[in-house]
Amino acid sequence: MRTRRRTVVFLDDVLKDVGEKMHEVMRKNEKKYAQVSDPERTADILGISSVMVQDMSGKRINNYRFNMDTMTSFEGDTGPYLQYSHARLCSILLKAGVPASEIEPANLDLLAEHHAINVVRLIAQFPDTLQNTLKTLEPTTILTYLFCLTHAVNSSYDVLQVVGSERELMKARVALYDAAKSVINNGMRLLGLTPLERM
Repeated sequence: MRTRRRTVVFLDDVLKDVGEKMHEVMRKNEKKYAQVSDPERTADILGISSVMVQDMSGKRINNYRFNMDTMTSFEGDTGPYLQYSHARLCSILLKAGVPASEIEPANLDLLAEHHAINVVRLIAQFPDTLQNTLKTLEPTTILTYLFCLTHAVNSSYDVLQVVGSERELMKARVALYDAAKSVINNGMRLLGLTPLERM
């Protein structure tokens, strides 16, 4: 990468800087930081995710402005936001404690709320998104889809609460969130990202 002053910036230096920045951000929440088993590795993965998502967020032929603060933010369509969304789903599923044997036979007819239907529709679009990506060879197609799905899931938590719901409804909602987590996980891996379960 070349700066406006025509000096060269190497990827190793960029990854080191974003890794350190993510480590600083993580340290601000001491309670959560203490729960992460390997904070340095997690910070590195967040840093790499920041750079990769920034790089893949536009079409391949377009340039972009490199901004460390923007790309390491947990707000907006960034790598850390995507990682946070995946980790939050993992946390919700863990807290629910519903065994896999009860998720598969869940009564999905109970998912009648608008938020649930919206998430189901987005999950169903994943195969078409992959086909479009194969045609265009633009990773931004998958990335844009993942951000649409994570926004829909994140906006549904208040309406589609898991813990405290009636048991059958809880199982249906867990099945929905489990499916969303699986799609987000697979989409991230297709892009070369390492999904975090805790951060």
